[in-house]
Formats: sequence, structure tokens, C-alpha cells
Amino acid sequence: MKKTQMMAAAGTGIVLAMSCLSTSAMAEETATPTFSFGAYMRSGAGTTSDGGSQACFRLPGAATFFRLGNECDSYVDLKLGSHLGEVKGTKFDAKITLSHGTQGMANWEQSTPALRELFVTATDIGSSLDVRALDGAILWVGKRFYKNPDVHMMDYTYWEPGQGPGFGLDNVTLGPGKFAYAMFRMGDFTGYGVNNGLNGYNPDLVGGGSRSATVHDFRLEEIGVNPGGKLTVGMDLVRASNRDGTSTYTVDTTQSVDLDNNPATPNVDVVVRETRTIDNKAGSNGTAFTLSHEQANAFGLGGTNSAVLQFAHDAALLKGYGVGGSTDKRREWMVFDHWLYEPAHSKWSATSTIGYRHAKVNDVKMREMWVGTRPLYNINEVLGLFSELSHQRVKQDSQSTRTLSKVTLGTQFSMGPGMMARPALRFFATYAKWNDAAANAGPVACSGRDCSTAVTSFANKRSAVTYGAQVEAWF
Repeated sequence: MKKTQMMAAAGTGIVLAMSCLSTSAMAEETATPTFSFGAYMRSGAGTTSDGGSQACFRLPGAATFFRLGNECDSYVDLKLGSHLGEVKGTKFDAKITLSHGTQGMANWEQSTPALRELFVTATDIGSSLDVRALDGAILWVGKRFYKNPDVHMMDYTYWEPGQGPGFGLDNVTLGPGKFAYAMFRMGDFTGYGVNNGLNGYNPDLVGGGSRSATVHDFRLEEIGVNPGGKLTVGMDLVRASNRDGTSTYTVDTTQSVDLDNNPATPNVDVVVRETRTIDNKAGSNGTAFTLSHEQANAFGLGGTNSAVLQFAHDAALLKGYGVGGSTDKRREWMVFDHWLYEPAHSKWSATSTIGYRHAKVNDVKMREMWVGTRPLYNINEVLGLFSELSHQRVKQDSQSTRTLSKVTLGTQFSMGPGMMARPALRFFATYAKWNDAAANAGPVACSGRDCSTAVTSFANKRSAVTYGAQVEAWF
């Protein structure tokens, strides 16, 4: 063998050996991806004392509603995930959430899926970067539910700046707490949810980012202030970042048409789909602040208590996200408390909330108050008796106070005792009562996805009874 051939062979051997060593090293640092599946789901069926499908009740102008025996849809979040591997202590994971919602009135219902989450996390980036200050820190990019604390009995997420795709750095140790920063992009809501013929969804909206905003979310969490108590302080900066262009969307309207040109015969209602255009418009900036205190085992009653104070102005809403293209002069604040009671060695558990919201938008004042409680008595490990009592009030300038009271009674079969045990199969009866001011402000009784359809049979009534069954589960 010639010298050159021997050198080439030796070089090839070295390359192959190095490749094998590199592959072996990578194999030590990575893992075979794993797959996970989870879901949140709810569905049910019911009717009213007057017959017909189940009706639900919402107070016009209120920020939220009390949900037990008061949800008229079928909804599911399908959660897909994968642990992709680990390199030098940094773990990589991917998550996807697809959501579907229907009215649940037919064997086959077309449901437009929503891509609610699509993001990747890198956990403990300090380990791979050899930066002690970032030990345990999480880097993420994509579209996601961002923390999203909520009042479960009202299905109200009170801090959710993540309305669009973004990125962030989370769980960074800073002084007395954990620091988190996130940035989100979001478009104008105009055109979304206005097409009742599509059950509240509008897939025909094109160019929704022509009026958009950027949200910067800052939080300092887990600040220990007392035994069992932790404080979170946060600020959301909304910055207008409008681009040229327009958006188009469709709206279904019902029109009365005289088909035969004969006044003696009744007209026919037809649905006409109109295309509308949103012109680009410069928006305002805005700021929102949130202060939250969470107490574990308050007064020895188990569970948690959360007290929250929020403020927002101009293009920022209390939830922390911005309104793209908004020029409203907004001053809004809200204070509320929500409590989960789970005393040890007791068959009783409960959740309750009380709150007040004050808003002034373009010199129009709105005041809202709510109070409600949901006790549960566990007869045994699976069978329980529950109730939910609530009252809401809304007062707008120059208008009478709107009120809505609701009582729900029922029983449930759940996988274990406790307020948050799931799955829960519930059988319920609901009584709702509202006043003239509420009825005059808009439909109180509704059905369909997100209560998007008014139940006209209750237009001239001020109370109603509904009953039925519902299941709620997550895994």
C-alpha cells in the first residue's frame, strides 16, 4: 500500500472513531423523545321548565358568570406533549393544545379547531450554560397559556397577557422571589366572535394583525411575606405597533325578504353573509398592574386563599393584554378574593369569591359587584351533594342597576372526595332570577358556545328553572 493510501486510511479511521465517540457522547446527553397526552373536557345536556334545550344565564355587562349548572356547550382541550431530550442538564419539551367547542345539539357538528398552544421550553438553562444565576430558569418560545391564574367557579382567568405568540424567561431567582419576563404579539379583536352563524367563531377573518399591539409582561413571584403566604407583583406594558393594511371579516345577518311580491303572504327570513373591512388605525399604549397574595391553609381551613388587586389604563385591560388599535380612555380597577376550603378530616369542602370592579371608559362609568359560594358535602368517596349560590350587580351611568341571582342544587359522582376531584358527573337544577334593568340591557338567557345565542322564550320573563346533567374532567 502506498504511503498516501495508508495516510488516507488512517485519516478515515480517525474520523470514524471521532464520529463514534461524538455519537456516544450525544447519546449520553440526549434521550429518546417521549409522548404525553392530556385533556380538559366538559359536556352536558339539560332542559328548562318551559321545555326546549337548556338555557344559561349571564348578566349583561358583567365580566364573568357563575358556571355551575350554567354552561351550555361542549368543550375540549386536547393537550399533546413530548419530552424531547436533555443536554447537560437542560431539558427540552414541546407542547401543543387544540381546542374544540360545539353547541352539542346534533350527531355531527362541524367544529373549527383552535390552535391554543404551540411552544417549546428549555428548562434549567443555567446548567448547560454553566451560569449559576440561571439555575432552574426556563426559556420558552411559541404560543401558550401563560400561567393564567383563575377563579375556577367563575371560569374567569384574571391575568392572561398571552393572547398571541411570544417568548419569555421564567423562574429566575431574583432577590426575595422568582422573576419572569414574557413578550406577546396580539392583533385586533374586531371581527372575531361577531358571526353568530358560526357559533362565535370567525375563520374568515383575514389580516387580523393590521391593528396590533405588543405586550411586555413582568412578574416577581413567590415573595415570602408571612408564614404560608406568598406575594406576586406584576406589570404589563402595552405598546401600539400598528402596520399598514386592512382586515376583512364576515357577518351573518338575518333579513326579511318578500319572495313572491305579495303583501298578503308573510316574508321569509334569510341569512345574508356580508363582508366588512377594518381600516388600519393608530392605537394607544397602556399599562396594567397586578398585586396578588396567596395564603396556604388560612385559619387552618386547608386549601388556599387568593386576594387580588388590579389596575389598567388606556389600551391595557385588567387581564394584562392589550387592545390593538384602541384609542379608548380607560381607567379600570378591580379587587377580589377567592377561597378554596378543604379542612382536614372533614366531609365538607367549599369555594367562594367576592369582588368589585370599577371602570371608566370614555367618561362612561361602570361598577360591578359579585359574591358567590359553592359548598360540597361528600357522603362517601364518590358521592357528594353540592350547591352554588351567587349574586351579581352591574351599574352603568344613567341606567338602573342590573341584578342576577342564581341557585344551583345537585349531586355528583367523582373520582374521590374534594372540591377539585375529577372526573365529576353532576346532576343539577338551577333557578335564576333577574330584574327589568338586566333584561332591558340585553338577553340574559342564552345558549350555544360561549352563550352566543339568545334564548328569546325568556325575553319577557324574569326568572327561570333549568335542570340536567354535566360532566367535567381533566387528565
